Amino acid sequence: MKNVLLALLIGFSVSTFAQEKDANTLKNEGNAAYKAKDYAGAFDAYAKALKLLDTEGTVDEALTYNAGYCAYKAKKYSDALPYFQKSMELGYKESKPYQMVAVIQYKQGDIDNMIETCTKGLEKYADDAKLKDYASKAYLKKGLGFYKAGNSIKKAANESGLNESDPDKFLAEYAKADEEFKKALPLIEKSYDFNNKNEKTLKALGNIYTNLKMNDKAAKTKTELEAL
Repeated sequence: MKNVLLALLIGFSVSTFAQEKDANTLKNEGNAAYKAKDYAGAFDAYAKALKLLDTEGTVDEALTYNAGYCAYKAKKYSDALPYFQKSMELGYKESKPYQMVAVIQYKQGDIDNMIETCTKGLEKYADDAKLKDYASKAYLKKGLGFYKAGNSIKKAANESGLNESDPDKFLAEYAKADEEFKKALPLIEKSYDFNNKNEKTLKALGNIYTNLKMNDKAAKTKTELEAL
């Protein structure tokens, strides 16, 4: 009986060993899945390969980036982030992993970290047009929260009839709206600094300048907007 159990155990161990895949096999499986546009399958294979390589103390820069890219294509955004962040640390593909992290953070609504990512990327790649554009979008997104709040306060005041029934209260509501516009202004001006051709930025900026009676700047922004 002992011999039978021993034989079964040995057979199981050999079978298990035979089924184990090395990193290169997994990488090739991932490449095949990628070629077939099975991005989820490619990511799974690449991630397993990287885990094996990590236990060996081996770093594969291209595989790390590709794992992130496949996770992104499979819409596994949270899974993609650590691979792109590792690529940032490794300096692989220069500004590209910064761009990918920024895009994911935008999709996730993580605007503060998106701004931080763009800032770090632009410290190294100051002329990167995509990072500048993403930074512009991030600051615009953050500023629009205050801008929309200001517009909502003004709209409510205009529809309330306070202008006729209680002019002082009406003006007080407009003052509240202006405070929101003032909060939005530096953020949207920052958006403009990164991309002065961003139509949404120019429109918001022009409206804020108009609301805050910054007439010269409003006129300049209008001219820039018309020139697009």
